[in-house]
Amino acid sequence: MKNRIIALVAAILLTGGIYFIFSNKPPKVSVFDELREKLVDSLQYPNGPGLLDLHHDMLKADGQAKSALLEELSNEWLELGQPSIAADYLRQLADAEPGYESYMRAGSALASLIDFEPNDQVRVNVVYGARYCFEKALEHKPGDIDARVGLASVLVGSNSPMEGITMLRQIESENPGNVKVNLELGKFSVMSGQFDKAIERFGAVLQKDSLNLQAQYMMAQAYLGMKDTVGAIRTLEKAKSLTTDSLIVGQVQREINNLK
Repeated sequence: MKNRIIALVAAILLTGGIYFIFSNKPPKVSVFDELREKLVDSLQYPNGPGLLDLHHDMLKADGQAKSALLEELSNEWLELGQPSIAADYLRQLADAEPGYESYMRAGSALASLIDFEPNDQVRVNVVYGARYCFEKALEHKPGDIDARVGLASVLVGSNSPMEGITMLRQIESENPGNVKVNLELGKFSVMSGQFDKAIERFGAVLQKDSLNLQAQYMMAQAYLGMKDTVGAIRTLEKAKSLTTDSLIVGQVQREINNLK
């Protein structure tokens, strides 16, 4: 079980490390484009061709028309159980209507998927997109705590983990007990094998935010690291009850089944 955690952490570090070698600028053709077309070609979605047509209309549009199409595309793909594609449309929407709120919305949506995205190539782009959005948010609102925490959390999962940890500890010294900081430091504790500290951090998060899905899920990983299968299953069951996202529910249920 501990090997599963190491593999999970290695995948996060690997994908982040690979991506951050390159320039922090969104690619013209991303893995989201390839994934979207692959899903449509697989005939999984009857309305898939219509969504591709909508995408092409968006590429030709500008102004409010482009923004409206990006919002619609994001909502449509989210309903189809493809949150990564949906979140990337939010990133494009933020670029179309740049501002603190729009970049934070996109960055938060992308960052929330980092722990759950099963496809390594997609996770690379999710990590990269989240970093890009948080950096843009800070350009619009320098020093903002939420944007700093978001950026630090992404850096922890990149090839600059200590830069992210330093940022988090600085924010924690300024804002003791901050939920987002505890969550991110808890995730780093899992990555570094400090499972007891991780459980303490996640417990502090859940005391203030009992519906925090990431804290529940990562606490389960910490229990696995301590070889407490019963605790891990119990916590995964709680995590599963906190979302209706079919992709996340399916992944968590598979983990539960494997542990049983």
